[in-house]
Amino acid sequence: AIFPDNDCRGLYTRTLTQFEFNGDREGINPPEAFYTRRIKKWKGNNVVPDKKYDYDNKTMTPIRFKTVTNPDPSLSETWLTFYFGQWYWGQLRFSETTWGVELYACTDNKLYDNNNTLTGVPDGPKRIWEVYWDNDHFYLDCNGNNVWTYSFNDAIFPDHDCRGLYTRTLTQFEFNGDRQGINPPKTFYTRKIWGQ
Repeated sequence: AIFPDNDCRGLYTRTLTQFEFNGDREGINPPEAFYTRRIKKWKGNNVVPDKKYDYDNKTMTPIRFKTVTNPDPSLSETWLTFYFGQWYWGQLRFSETTWGVELYACTDNKLYDNNNTLTGVPDGPKRIWEVYWDNDHFYLDCNGNNVWTYSFNDAIFPDHDCRGLYTRTLTQFEFNGDRQGINPPKTFYTRKIWGQ
C-alpha cells in the first residue's frame, strides 16, 4: 500500500456491515444484479462408529451431530476424534452422567472429577450438538445454546500442544464406538450449498 498500514489493512480487516453499488457519479455503469448464496437445511447422515469422515469446511462447519440418551446408564460417553493430517489427532470427550468434559492435549483426562464441566445442557433424550473453534477458544453448543467455551490460554499442557494442535488444518473426524461406556451419536449433519 502507498498509504499507512493502519489506513489500508486496518480498514479492510474491520467487520463489514453494509455495501453499496454506486451510481450517482459520472461515468458509472452500475451492476444489474447481485447474488446471494442460499443454503439448504442440514441433511442428516447416519453415524457409522469408528469410521473416519473426510472434513469439508463448506458443509461440515460446525461439526453437528445428534445424541440420544441410552437407557443403559453405563453407556453415557460421547467421543469425537479429530485428525489433522497423518500424524496429529485431538479428541473431545464428555459424559452425560456428570457432563464432565475433556479436550485432549488441553485439559486433564478425567470426566468425573467436576473439574471441567458443561453447563446449562438442555434436557434430553435427544440433543443436537455443534463443535467449532478458532485461534483462541474451543466451543461446544447444545440445542443452539453454548454449554462450554474453553480458552486455550487455560491449557495445562504447553501452548504448542493444545492451541498448536487445534489450529492445524482439520482433515478428518470420527465418532468413536470401540471403547467401554460409549454411546455413539446417531446422526451427523452436512449442509448442501445451492449450485454446488
